Amino acid sequence: MTKRQILKTISIVIVVIILGSVCILRFWMAQAVKANIAYAQKHYQGNAEDALTAFLQDENAPANDRTHKAIWTLGQIQSKKALPILYKYYKNDPEGKTCYGKHDSVLCQYEIFKAINAIEKHRWFNRIPVRE
Repeated sequence: MTKRQILKTISIVIVVIILGSVCILRFWMAQAVKANIAYAQKHYQGNAEDALTAFLQDENAPANDRTHKAIWTLGQIQSKKALPILYKYYKNDPEGKTCYGKHDSVLCQYEIFKAINAIEKHRWFNRIPVRE
């Protein structure tokens, strides 16, 4: 094999690994979104968005769960319906400095920022579709 053929083969392998990794990550994220929606709908009424927003607003639910299940999932499904509620909890702290080390008691500002950004930017390749 020539140097050129070896480089071509290595390049193809790298591209396949990257594409495969992206596919696996998207599959994992879709499964996590489904699980979070199922969790929310088990405990709260309504479709995916309604159950997730009710979960987010439930002050009795653990803040860490509200952040990592409700907020993250609302961002992943790009729920425009959730934007006013996310803004209600957002304290203009995109780096999450105010909640550092307190995720068991307060909602993560960085995660809220990322969810708002995901919803407002509405990039089709980032969206995880919801099937009701």
